[in-house]
Amino acid sequence: MKLKVCIDAGHGGKDPGAVKGKRYEKDDTLRFAKRLGKVLKANDVEVAYTRTEDVYDSPSEKASKGNSTKADLFVSIHRNAVENTSAHGTEVLVYSQNGIKNTIAKNICTGFKKLGFTDCGVKVDKKITVLNKTSMQAILVEVGFITNNDDNKLFDDKFYSAVNVGAREVCKAYGIDFKTITELGK
Repeated sequence: MKLKVCIDAGHGGKDPGAVKGKRYEKDDTLRFAKRLGKVLKANDVEVAYTRTEDVYDSPSEKASKGNSTKADLFVSIHRNAVENTSAHGTEVLVYSQNGIKNTIAKNICTGFKKLGFTDCGVKVDKKITVLNKTSMQAILVEVGFITNNDDNKLFDDKFYSAVNVGAREVCKAYGIDFKTITELGK
């Protein structure tokens, strides 16, 4: 049976997420989510999205959309933000540290670290709706701090490599031989 992944681009529409100048989290997450889906599809993974354009759904609606896809894995993409602009790094949030999601989360953190991001690790957060209301394995990936110039530079400069890290670790965890779009000639 084919692996199915539901990808959630965090925020959207009236909810910009975190903002730094003219940079909006909702735009970064949508760009990342769409590219992640393209790479996974190229590796013969079935992909569904909670959104593919700039629209708003509540976190509960996003979880419900994810559940309706009957996906094996839910991946929510976000950018972190704090008042302290020196805070930096990537992290992956999970509801609990068991199951295949935890392996994927740890490996994504390691892969992002190799790209130059600071590894803030895997953290359990039981309050996040898209983690506690989804019926499948679920992770929330914070791809650096939008409030940190160095993380934004890494996000932009290493964008395709970061997407490939996410896709590679999902594929690897489910026993799929991963290839980049370039390697596949697509």
